[in-house]
Amino acid sequence: MSDEVGDFIPAVAREMLTRRDEFISDLFSVTRSQIHALNLDSRLRGLLEASITENIVAAVHFLENDTPEEDLEAPTAAIVYARTLAQRDVPLSALIRAYRIGHARFLDASMRYAFEMDGGSSSATIIRLVNRSAQYIDRVCEQVGLAYEQERDRWVGSRSGLRQQWVAQLLDGAVTEIRQAEEALDYSLTGPHVAVDAWADPTVSPHEAVTVLDQLRSLLSPVLEAVGRPLMVPTDEREVRMWFSVARTAEIDVDRIAQLLAGNSLPVQVALGCPESGVEGFRRSLEQADRVREIAMASGNAPRVISYAQVASIALMVGDLDAVRRFVIGCLGDLAVDDDRNMWLRETLRVFLAKNRSFAAAAEAMTLHRNTIQYRVQQAMDRSGHHFDDSERALDLQLALQAARWLGSAVLRAPNASEGGGVTAGRVSGRRGRRRG
Repeated sequence: MSDEVGDFIPAVAREMLTRRDEFISDLFSVTRSQIHALNLDSRLRGLLEASITENIVAAVHFLENDTPEEDLEAPTAAIVYARTLAQRDVPLSALIRAYRIGHARFLDASMRYAFEMDGGSSSATIIRLVNRSAQYIDRVCEQVGLAYEQERDRWVGSRSGLRQQWVAQLLDGAVTEIRQAEEALDYSLTGPHVAVDAWADPTVSPHEAVTVLDQLRSLLSPVLEAVGRPLMVPTDEREVRMWFSVARTAEIDVDRIAQLLAGNSLPVQVALGCPESGVEGFRRSLEQADRVREIAMASGNAPRVISYAQVASIALMVGDLDAVRRFVIGCLGDLAVDDDRNMWLRETLRVFLAKNRSFAAAAEAMTLHRNTIQYRVQQAMDRSGHHFDDSERALDLQLALQAARWLGSAVLRAPNASEGGGVTAGRVSGRRGRRRG
């Protein structure tokens, strides 16, 4: 390698480093849009972003420092991501395709920077960039592929892995012999089921998570009045799906479950579906639990326990958080600012509306004086720009308050920030009403 090329490659690498945030954001979006298997839920998306970030930084340092290929090790986040995909039964081909997309875009960007810095970049420089980036991708793909295969062999070879395969086939509708599936899972697929998504706190080690989640299963069985042994299937080292065969389709006592978690100091979050019957109910209750989990993950400050019955209307909206945020800000105006004062005003107005606009009932529910409720409600209505004779927008207001309650900062406006061009729900639907803020 000539001295000129040797000096120029690190300069290109440093330029890549200065623009890395924009590049990583773009690559993350492209990967999610092109590979659906890597965009299944918020946890996988978080691991994908961490893997992309560490890979880009490592690749830049590989170029800048002229690291020997044999000394290159895949980033920790990349290995963790590969193992998690193996546990989730995501094909290795999806992961390798992501690396190919990243390689192509990394090479395109680095060559573009090379030409920007020196329009007369030599062919030797370009060849060096191509070769070095290929070395990085080949070496890292080899290591993450090995990690994936080893984890896959371990996972499938375990009882939990076999259960996961049967459950995956049930959810895909690929099982025709229901009796055979019941025998393999040791779980009855007739009658009503309640599905649960549960995940341990990030501070809990994988080893501790096994104990925590098993304790949770034992706590939930009597509360849900489960019949027989529940079905528990790990989805990765800190997360599980559970199904409880229940005797009746009664309303789930969320408060009691939350009290049990607190009383036993269990560092875990729980998302529950509704009781649903038969094999279709087995699938449908899980779909509900998955939606609840998305709400909890989007909120960032959700209660430990949430059931689908509590958030059904919001669960239908979380597929497009940007649209929900525009709706909430447009409907609530200044009341959508994310601070403590507005939080209490929103909650007071929500309870007041839920109690059929009764100041006395709201005061009793919130253990506050009636005058305090009246004052807060008036403040909330002033900030939102609503008035009670605008009955056509009452449903919009209640939905926006519910969304703000459950999704929190994900759909609210930061203090002192602009609304970002949000459009009021009233203007979209052609209804009356004004927006403030």
